[in-house]
Amino acid sequence: MSKGASFDTRFLVELYYTSDPARQSTIRNILLRSKPNYLSTAALSETYKLTLEKEGSEVAELRAKSLANDFHVVDMNKDIAVGAALIKHKKAIPFADSIIASTAKELKVPCYTDDPHFDSIEGVSVKWIKAG
Repeated sequence: MSKGASFDTRFLVELYYTSDPARQSTIRNILLRSKPNYLSTAALSETYKLTLEKEGSEVAELRAKSLANDFHVVDMNKDIAVGAALIKHKKAIPFADSIIASTAKELKVPCYTDDPHFDSIEGVSVKWIKAG
């Protein structure tokens, strides 16, 4: 039985924007298999911003509500905030990614992504998004 998983923004980008049916199927299967599914507020914010830019405010609002219903949205607490700062201090990665990584580390669940810089973060178990 799964102890759950967390998800990077790039996973959600693939979920919403891939045109590859095999990749879409893989992503949906990951979501079904990995429950409970956790989402950092940083990933929610990045997804909202991207959707707002690509599809407008109505779709961004609907997507945010859907994500809040389908995932356990994890707010940043002190431990996640400090962990994110430590990750950012050690790695040249975007701060939102350090928050997402810190969230996965704090929850002790893997993070699904295809972003290679997550792989080098100590204490973060990465599961790669793979088609097929």
